[in-house]
Amino acid sequence: MIDFKELTRAYTEDRFYSLQLEVGDICHQGCIYCYMNALPQSINSLTDETIYGILHDAIRLKITAIEWLGGEPLLRESIFRFLALARDLGLKNNMWTGGLPLQDRSVMKQTSELCRNGLVSFHLSTINPGVYKILHPDRPAEDIDAIINGIKTLLDTGYSHNHVINSVTFTGLQSAEDMIETMEYFDREFSIKTSLNVYHTYLRPGSSREDLQRFIPPLDDVALVYRNYTSFMDAKNLPLNCVNKQYCSATLAVLNDGTVSPCATIRDGCPENVNEYDFYDTVQKNRDYLCLKKLKDPLNLPPDCRQCGLNHSCWGCRSRAYAAGEGLFGKDPRCFRRT
Repeated sequence: MIDFKELTRAYTEDRFYSLQLEVGDICHQGCIYCYMNALPQSINSLTDETIYGILHDAIRLKITAIEWLGGEPLLRESIFRFLALARDLGLKNNMWTGGLPLQDRSVMKQTSELCRNGLVSFHLSTINPGVYKILHPDRPAEDIDAIINGIKTLLDTGYSHNHVINSVTFTGLQSAEDMIETMEYFDREFSIKTSLNVYHTYLRPGSSREDLQRFIPPLDDVALVYRNYTSFMDAKNLPLNCVNKQYCSATLAVLNDGTVSPCATIRDGCPENVNEYDFYDTVQKNRDYLCLKKLKDPLNLPPDCRQCGLNHSCWGCRSRAYAAGEGLFGKDPRCFRRT
């Protein structure tokens, strides 16, 4: 699924392996902790022409994979046309969906066909109906079965479980035990692994930082979830972010408003916007910033990270540090490890 040789080469050469491409911010799943809630309104602002140009520039930049993001990318009318274009250009398609659109057999079949050389990621942070209603107050708990049935149907088409992941977000709104149960369920029933994120502190319109404290899980709970997470992932230790630092560095993002950023969950970026400036030139001009080159020097890591035995693969989540006001190169506030 990941070409680790190419990923390592991209990291070493300060290039990019993957592009996170937000093709809109509309989503019906209603996760109350989602960073998209920070937006004043829902709008698909990247034009088809802009996306077309970005995909061709991705080839010029030697990018390997496109991470299709939203909101819900499968709600964009032209999405399958662009998935086909990316495939024909030789790019891997990685689809990051909430999972609800996969109920539609036509959507599921086209996604399966066009992402077969990449992955399909769905989002279901709990299988408990009561907890689901807390996390999605405007949605019915029946969404759980709808998402699971869509995944079952996807697997029934022959799509490999090794190319499916459940991308979850652990917040203070659910217990560590509930998150562990969810990860265990998909591992046991479908041999589907989990991509684990821990809540990012983003302000919403009309919300204060105090309002957001309820979303932040205690560090002891984060540690408990990670201890179990490593067992599901067949690893002794894992970076405290959704990917290792190599993938983090070798990834960049174009947000739905045209901002070019080091990561889609960093809601800030380069001065140049792709709605007005050329994507290729913007990346070349801002390459060191986008690949977080400063952190590749161990002396520039946050103090605790310099002494951590995992700093060969982890530098904490840059987005969580930035969102918490620690700056792009500050300490990850959700890190439970102490030197």
